[in-house]
Amino acid sequence: MDIVPVSRGKIVHGIGHGTFIALYMFELFVDIGMDVRMPVLAVRKEIILSSLVILKGSSHGAPLRKKVVELSKKEIVYGTLYNLLEVLIRKGYVTCRKTDPLPVQGGRSKTLYIITGKGKRALQETLFMHERIKKCTPVFALET
Repeated sequence: MDIVPVSRGKIVHGIGHGTFIALYMFELFVDIGMDVRMPVLAVRKEIILSSLVILKGSSHGAPLRKKVVELSKKEIVYGTLYNLLEVLIRKGYVTCRKTDPLPVQGGRSKTLYIITGKGKRALQETLFMHERIKKCTPVFALET
C-alpha cells in the first residue's frame, strides 16, 4: 500500500500515483479558478477543434488534416483523424453532414465537419486553462 502525500499536508493511504496526480491536478484547477465540470480536451482533439475554428468553423477531411498537420507539426493518418472526429461527434463537439455530389461524372458527396457551440466552449475553456496554468507556473510567470 502506497502512502502518498496530497497537497495541503493531507496523507492518503492506498492510492496509486495516477490517482495522486489526478487529485493534485484537480486541486490545481480549482486553485486557478477553472470550472472542473467542463471537460478538458486532449491535445489531438484540441488541435482538431482549433483547426476547424481556423477553417471558418467547418471543413472536409483533407483540408482539415492539412491544417492539423500544420498546427501540430506532426503527421496524422486519415484513420486516426476520422476516429477522433467520431469521438468529437459523440461528445457533441462536432457535427457532420454529407454535401451534394460533385457536379462531375462519377462525383461523390463529401462529409463536412462542423464545430458546434459546445465544441467552441470546450476549446475556449481548454485554451483559458492553458493560460491560467502558464501564469501559475513559476518558470512561465516570470516571462509575463
